[in-house]
Amino acid sequence: MKLIAPQLDLLLDRARALLDQLNFPSKDEYLITASTAIHDVRAASVSSWNLTYISFRPIFILLGILGQYLAVILRIIAKHSVAHGWIAAKEGYFQLRTATIWFIKFQRDLPLSAKYAELGVLALIIVLWLLRRHVKKHRYAERIVAWYREKKRRALRKYLNFVERVAKTSSFLAMLLPHLLYAVLVVGTKRLFPSVVTYLATRTYLCSIISFWHPLYLTFSVLGRLSHHLKDYKDDESSEENSNRTMTPSKLKQRQQREIEMQGLRVEAVDMLKYWVVYAVLLAIVRTGKLMPVIGHVLNVTADNASTPHSKGFFGKKSGLYTKLRLPGKFVEEVSLVFCVWLRLMPSSITGDSPKKQSASVSKAPGSKNLDKHGPVDILYGKLSPIVLSAMNSSAFIAKRALGESRDEGSTFMSVVIQKLQSFLDLFVMVRLISKESQQWLITTIVESSALLPAATTLLMPSYFTNYGVIYVSLIVPAGYSISSCNAIRNSSTKLETMMPKTDDASRYLQFWMVHAALSLLLASLAPLLAWIPLSTHVTWLIWAYVQLESSTRKIYGWFESELGKKSLDDTAIARSTRRIMAALPSNVEHTPENPDEATNVPVATGEKSKVA
Repeated sequence: MKLIAPQLDLLLDRARALLDQLNFPSKDEYLITASTAIHDVRAASVSSWNLTYISFRPIFILLGILGQYLAVILRIIAKHSVAHGWIAAKEGYFQLRTATIWFIKFQRDLPLSAKYAELGVLALIIVLWLLRRHVKKHRYAERIVAWYREKKRRALRKYLNFVERVAKTSSFLAMLLPHLLYAVLVVGTKRLFPSVVTYLATRTYLCSIISFWHPLYLTFSVLGRLSHHLKDYKDDESSEENSNRTMTPSKLKQRQQREIEMQGLRVEAVDMLKYWVVYAVLLAIVRTGKLMPVIGHVLNVTADNASTPHSKGFFGKKSGLYTKLRLPGKFVEEVSLVFCVWLRLMPSSITGDSPKKQSASVSKAPGSKNLDKHGPVDILYGKLSPIVLSAMNSSAFIAKRALGESRDEGSTFMSVVIQKLQSFLDLFVMVRLISKESQQWLITTIVESSALLPAATTLLMPSYFTNYGVIYVSLIVPAGYSISSCNAIRNSSTKLETMMPKTDDASRYLQFWMVHAALSLLLASLAPLLAWIPLSTHVTWLIWAYVQLESSTRKIYGWFESELGKKSLDDTAIARSTRRIMAALPSNVEHTPENPDEATNVPVATGEKSKVA
């Protein structure tokens, strides 16, 4: 303890010194400071409230004034609504009362049979409502649909197993099986319902709708969806040339989505190109056959009464064997309808699966061959496209090789001419006589026109031979270019950089077939008039030669698209031209000034009376 006592005193002294150094305030000083702080907080709160009140006082006053006016308006609306509502209720009551009295009198005046008929209709409606409720309660519709799907699935499974067994023996017979079933269905329908088939073929526009108008609508739909993607791609290309931009995740996702959409559009564009190629080649074959002496006599159909065995020829003599060879009109129309339905509506597979799935499922069976399903358009396209390409293997494709597409083959006269002309035009571009775009347009026009050289000789011949040239220019040449574009877009990769230019080229030919349809309808409607005009066939040849150029096709289709996009029919060029023609025609109606004041200011000759009332 004696040793710890000095240390405790030292610790206490140091604690006292530490307390003195901390300088704790006194009680009075602490109270004075706290009261001052409370006073300052109170003053700040009052000032903040005053500032807020002064700032928002005009808004509160404005809201109060608007509320008063709104209350007055609502009061007026409520007052008139109630008043008019009461008036409307009274009018409705009187009309209902009048209608009820009239209905009762009308029912009293009806005969007893009419009353029983009305009761029967009401009872039928009630029974149908109860039947609908009963069917919905017991889910008969869903059960019937499920039963139908199960039966369909079993039938398709049996059909697919049968196709597999046939494919083990002959893949060609297995591919031909759906078409044989269609032929059996057509023959059975004709035997059971002959009048229905004849009526649909001769009295309706079903054949033209299936073969012409519906593909035309699908082509316009594909072009409408393609135009947005092509425009966005060209805008992206121009922006990328101006500035090198990095691909952000959002832009990369948009690009992938665009590639997926373009895949579907590419398939649709290829399908439409295939159909128009088949349509053009078949139409060219029929038109060429009609121009031939003996075949044309057979293909030019006759009326129904002309095909009877007692029909007489020229000078009242009985028709011979040559006259009887002509096909009856009803038969040709029925065959056309059956063929159009087969061509357009016949599916690639009855089971609804894709050809790849069908071939994969069949190839799984031991000993079976690879079976690839194709639709009628694909079959005809595969058979006709090599023939058209061989016919088109002329100066047009040789000229394209001259521009650098294929330099492996030997040079020809046309390729040398194109190369010399391109060098000559390069000199004109160098001295700035023409622009680069004009040079490209000239070269493209000459290259595309070179395909018309085989038919150009028909311009120097009579109209009978010029008709063959018209068929070649209007159908064979566009079909050949469409086949080359279709093959190019089918073999292109899925990348946008390689797919979009070829898709743009395919859209050009789809636009041509739209213009081709419109021009064909116009020429068909003017055919009786053109038959009396000299050299009209030669002018038609030149029109088709002009239309099939790329610049002409895009210009005419752009005009069609702008005309179809007009909001009002009166704004179209056809309506404006019609109004101008009607205004230019003479009329027996005297011109009356629109302004009445102008009529009073007309000078009157001396001695004459004014006719102005």
